[in-house]
Amino acid sequence: MDEKERQRQYQEYLSLRENRHPEEPGRHTYGESEMRKIYREKAQREQMEAFRERQKQRERDEYMAARQQRQEQQSPHKKKKIDLQKMAKEKLGKLERSVQSERSERPKRSERPVRSERPKRPERPVRPERPIKRKKKKNVAKRVAVGVIIAVLLLAILAVGGVMMAFGTLNSMQDIDVDKDAIAINPEVAAELDGYTNIAVLGTDARADDKENARSDAIIVASINKETNEVKLFSVFRDTLLDVGEQGLDKITHAYSYGGAQQSLYTLNKNLDLNIDKVVVINWKTVAEMIDAVGGIKIDIQESEIEEMNKYIKETAKNVDGPSDKIKKPGKQMLNGVQAVTYSRIRKDAATGDYRRNERMKIVFSKTFKKLRNAGYFKMFQVARKTMPEVGTNMSTNEVMRMMLKFKSYDMTDSTTGFPYDVGAWTGYAGAGLAWYGPPINLSNNVSKLHKQFFNQDDYTPTDTVQEISTHISELTGLW
Repeated sequence: MDEKERQRQYQEYLSLRENRHPEEPGRHTYGESEMRKIYREKAQREQMEAFRERQKQRERDEYMAARQQRQEQQSPHKKKKIDLQKMAKEKLGKLERSVQSERSERPKRSERPVRSERPKRPERPVRPERPIKRKKKKNVAKRVAVGVIIAVLLLAILAVGGVMMAFGTLNSMQDIDVDKDAIAINPEVAAELDGYTNIAVLGTDARADDKENARSDAIIVASINKETNEVKLFSVFRDTLLDVGEQGLDKITHAYSYGGAQQSLYTLNKNLDLNIDKVVVINWKTVAEMIDAVGGIKIDIQESEIEEMNKYIKETAKNVDGPSDKIKKPGKQMLNGVQAVTYSRIRKDAATGDYRRNERMKIVFSKTFKKLRNAGYFKMFQVARKTMPEVGTNMSTNEVMRMMLKFKSYDMTDSTTGFPYDVGAWTGYAGAGLAWYGPPINLSNNVSKLHKQFFNQDDYTPTDTVQEISTHISELTGLW
């Protein structure tokens, strides 16, 4: 490069340095350079960031000052807590400084004595070996059991409301006073029948306005085997001639009008060697309402029963306040409450006569029992709430509740037994005066058959009391 070209480049450099255009000396280029713009914008951003940082720092300082002021205004307890934290920090700092000074005073590794020259520690006495304690594995079954218990407790808490409502419903039942020392339970009989809970179900005439003079239209004994939960039913013919107490020999249906449920239990226990101390008294209106509440029951109607049923359906409907739909044809069919009650109460039957009546009663009770057992607990509660106010019993609320909780486990047999098995016909003078009676032939033999069928007592020998009553009935009627 020659000297002239070097000079030209140098002048150009000076021109750029003075921010002047090389070809137009009067034109300034300051600020128009892209590089200068980038540097200028960068400087502006840095200044703005520095300004924001100073503003944030000022806000932090103001916040810390306000916080310090609030802490100073706090309660003595909180101040004490802050002082304790401060003291703890100071003590920790002193401890660290002392440890560091101790470490600095230790001799250097090169100045420490050789390991062989160090004094040996005295040997410690050998301790006997301890058995190794192994950690027991957690019992999974226990954890599961605890979980189940917690779940049951939660369900129990949720069910408290329902239980209280159930107790309220059961408390609506009518209380019946029964003196258990005056119902003729023989101690030996009670011991032999300890495995059975026997309950007397007495159905009173729904038409009777005077309850004190009402008679037990139906007498059914429900026998529950405590071990198997099997339920058996047997009925006692209402005209059966038995010893009813102070009135002597009379129809068992009159025992209720003489002394209520207590005298009915007395008659059953004394004449049949039973241990009945529980009684349930219902009227036919209650039975009709219960059957309607479960949606009716299916019964096989015989041709010979239709005329008698249709004859009394209207009367039953009036007494139990229900519909009076008549039966149109024989065969299996769904009966409502009025129809089922009429079916169980008709006496005359073109085919089998009056004794079929007791079988019909047990059929109605058995069908209703099974229909109710297969229903849900909510349906059972609805039925109980509707019918319990019309039911009387001497059982406590707790006893009834326990039986209701076990209700679904009960298994009712299809037994249609009526007592007595062998019965005669006699018209004469007894407790009711000159009337028709149904004496057992004879009472002792019938009681033996009853205990064999219902309590598995083969070759049962009745008590002396039953044998004496049996002889008395035979002497009066001449039927042995």
